[in-house]
Amino acid sequence: MPQSKFLPVVAVLLFATAPGMNQGFCDGHFIPGGELAARIDLTHQRFDWIQEPAFSDVFILQDVALDPATPRRFQEFSGDVSGRFLGALALTARGASDWQRLDRLVEKIIGFQRADGRFGNAELPFDAASVGRDQMALLWGNGRLLTGLMEYWDKRRNPEALAAARRLGDFLLGVFEDCSSPAVVERLRGAAANGYICFTQLNEGLELLSRATGEEKYRHAARRMLSMMDPAAEGAQHTHGFLTTMRGHMMIFESTGDRTLLEETLGRWREIEAGSFLLTNGGVLEYFKHDYNRDEGCSESDLLRLCLQLWRATGNNIWLDRAEKCLVNVFSACQFETGDFGHRCYDHWGYIATPGPGRAWWCCTMHGLRALADVADAVVTAASDGIRVNLFFSGHYEEDGFALDMSRTGGNGGTFTYNIRFSRVEPDAREKPVLIRYPEWAGPIAARVNGQPVQPEISNGYGRLTGPWHTGDTVEVAVTCRVRMLSRDGSEIKEPLPDQPFEAALFVGPWLMAVSAAVNPMFHGEPYLENIMEVGSLATLQESVFFADEERYPLESGPRLTVPYRHRGFTEPATAELRPISDQTRYVQTTLTYWHRWQKAR
Repeated sequence: MPQSKFLPVVAVLLFATAPGMNQGFCDGHFIPGGELAARIDLTHQRFDWIQEPAFSDVFILQDVALDPATPRRFQEFSGDVSGRFLGALALTARGASDWQRLDRLVEKIIGFQRADGRFGNAELPFDAASVGRDQMALLWGNGRLLTGLMEYWDKRRNPEALAAARRLGDFLLGVFEDCSSPAVVERLRGAAANGYICFTQLNEGLELLSRATGEEKYRHAARRMLSMMDPAAEGAQHTHGFLTTMRGHMMIFESTGDRTLLEETLGRWREIEAGSFLLTNGGVLEYFKHDYNRDEGCSESDLLRLCLQLWRATGNNIWLDRAEKCLVNVFSACQFETGDFGHRCYDHWGYIATPGPGRAWWCCTMHGLRALADVADAVVTAASDGIRVNLFFSGHYEEDGFALDMSRTGGNGGTFTYNIRFSRVEPDAREKPVLIRYPEWAGPIAARVNGQPVQPEISNGYGRLTGPWHTGDTVEVAVTCRVRMLSRDGSEIKEPLPDQPFEAALFVGPWLMAVSAAVNPMFHGEPYLENIMEVGSLATLQESVFFADEERYPLESGPRLTVPYRHRGFTEPATAELRPISDQTRYVQTTLTYWHRWQKAR
């Protein structure tokens, strides 16, 4: 497969405050580098080069064309693939060729719109007595297509795309009352991916349409959706649709500032927490069902994006911590070596390779890329009190009067260095403070400005550095990632460590560490479930952590540490290298364990 670079002209989603949003956040532009750029580029390579299946126009458009000569899986979810592709590519477009492709696809999509405004099966009835799983499939896809059309329109201002979106929105309003009848809700209870979340997720596209047109009728329908969902713990609901509906509700809050909407979304979050549906790796399963054994890249994308929305809405960094935990762990682990996002399967100890589930080109590949656009938008933000560095990713950031180049370099003892260079400072921006996030997972953080130690003023989870700044100035922030052990119930295991063997998951900063059969093939030889990892103390683990070189190996740029262990099947002591669970993007499915039995070294 030809290798390409993530082009600096990539268009990432620019965050602009809307009425009611946290006014501390303002406009800015971030261009990813390092690992974030590599992950975006990997999915673009999937679109451009892999041929089985190839993302050709025919393939993408089949869910609206419904051509019997070119059948494809899930085409009854009309607009699902085509809509997701529009949105993901519009928000990460790399230049003229991508925009030409998008323009071409939109023109063809509009040509398949039915007389009543829908896309897909024109004969499917939508009276309350008829609505069932087939209608839900069409509504799901039409909702994803409406969202994609609006995200494309936001970048191109194509009047024909907006007109098609209006016709679709009016169709959805026309079937709203029939689809929301109590009989339909009851009929679809327990219908999983064809369940009622196919209807409620329409709120995202309807809200975007309301923003574009200024017509409240779309928003009025959208804000009713969240209350129609069953509680998270009832009916083993599909997490992707549930979380998408929550995201849509938050979008209405972002537009209106109505705090009732925020509180309603937080109430749904509390349902997820109360049901113990959040995983150690920072994500959720495909269904709110404890005995299920796989996740879904779409659900992890939604969880990540929802946490970023709640962070922006509340200003509380606990949501950024949750978003980051999801991002660097389960979300990244859901990206495959082909660039696709998809499903990973689990057993009691971690990830397992399973025939069948995997690269979900029909949804997760596009939805994962779309989430990466939101991540890029959150790395650095301009705020009323200065420039905020929120996530420690490499890249380039600029706004009026200011430009920063950022990179992450490795170190030992669990410490990496985040480097900031002021590549452009205009006179009127010299006094603007730079605020560095001090995350909950961090130990000591040391800062230098132009090589000299400084002591930032720490407030509300950020360390404040003040100028005056000049072009060429540098900031180095040495961030120590605390080594933590968590028990199965989520509590932290602290010194003194237990004298008897105990089960634990190991974190280095935000990264969940694991042993992979691709790196240590003998570790998972029978009977590996009886392996004992040996630890002197948390301090000795901390000392052994080092970071890989992000510039040379962007997808291997996280922490590493080597731990001695005893394998019940072998006579000699051995060692295993623990790496972040996100590392599995680089290789095909294999066994990867992050729960282990530990014992104090004797």
